[in-house]
Amino acid sequence: MSAGAAGVVAAGARSAGGEGGGLRRRPGRRAGQDRRGHLPRDHDRPDGVRRPAGTKLAAARPRREKPSAAYSEHALNVAATAGLLAKAGFGHLAAFATEVEHKLPGRRSLFADLVLTDPGTNVPVLLVEVDRDNEGNGTLVAKLATYRAWCQLPARGATKRAFEASLRRPGARTHDLRLWTATYPPTGREGLPPVALVLEAGRKRDRRPGAPPLTPEQKKAKAKTDHDRLLRRIREVEAASESAWHAPAYRGEETTARDYHRALPVIATTMPLLRRFGAGGPIWWRFGGRRWATLIEVLGNEDGDLLLEQQQEAAWRAGEEREAERRRAERERRRPACTRCTASFSDERWAEQEQADTWDDDGLCAGCRQADADQRAEHKRAAAEAAAAEAKHSRSWWRRS
Repeated sequence: MSAGAAGVVAAGARSAGGEGGGLRRRPGRRAGQDRRGHLPRDHDRPDGVRRPAGTKLAAARPRREKPSAAYSEHALNVAATAGLLAKAGFGHLAAFATEVEHKLPGRRSLFADLVLTDPGTNVPVLLVEVDRDNEGNGTLVAKLATYRAWCQLPARGATKRAFEASLRRPGARTHDLRLWTATYPPTGREGLPPVALVLEAGRKRDRRPGAPPLTPEQKKAKAKTDHDRLLRRIREVEAASESAWHAPAYRGEETTARDYHRALPVIATTMPLLRRFGAGGPIWWRFGGRRWATLIEVLGNEDGDLLLEQQQEAAWRAGEEREAERRRAERERRRPACTRCTASFSDERWAEQEQADTWDDDGLCAGCRQADADQRAEHKRAAAEAAAAEAKHSRSWWRRS
């Protein structure tokens, strides 16, 4: 194991004493602690090392040739999750931290198993909870509700009046005075910092002592059964935690977009999927979503503000078209008609009538005017022909006489 991987595993080992981190009360000072909360050497410590009070430790293995630390399977899953995320391009060794404390009112704390903090990237922040069947669905639901409650805490120094006013602001401005914005970098998307649930099947000793080992076919069938159970857990936790991740729809009859600015994005996957396809594969399920997708896709809010802008633009265009149609109908209603044939005036004839004096207009359409002009021309031609014939007849009579 490289020095960097050993650092991640060692950091993840702090979660072994109470697998899954979780919500607990911050310990008070015990007898013999100094100002920093340290205990004297060899005080209740099998390895004689000074550590901060409340640190979660793995049970020490029996000493053989030299002291050795015991790493729980939960801690190894946390380290493996960090490694798979980094391998897929999400974060680096220094971007991960384990057992990150989120302080709550009432001397309580919520510990995240793993936190990715990498500003300026596609995933600038990600809170990860790893569970190996050591916590029930109700505990996971309570954790998600507590994460949302922590994200709604006011920032230090914010007055009550200013904070309550910020909560009523629309869009991303509602987070201006919240504690999480001072703790983590901007997410680059609508909503609170995303939380990822990574589920793994716990190792259960359901075989009798001395029973023969499982055959490859039995192991394969057991792995499939365990994974199906993990997928059912994801759906059960999703249904029970809707109040934490649900995003209400924006107001408007023609709007189906949702307001994710106050919602907690929750995604989930399983360790078998992570190992097989990697963190960059389509292995993530967004609570409230419709399909499995990649990490970037599930964190994006397809039906959020982007859809709202598109629908608002489409609604504005539809309104403009309706207004233009109303104006055209009103104009057609006022369009004058010919006094002879009752046909509607053309645009050119109507403009001519509006520019000319009303009393000097004959009220005829262009067709009737042309018919009158043709009739006058025909009468004029007939009169000219008659005059020419009469003149010719007169000249003939004069010659004969």
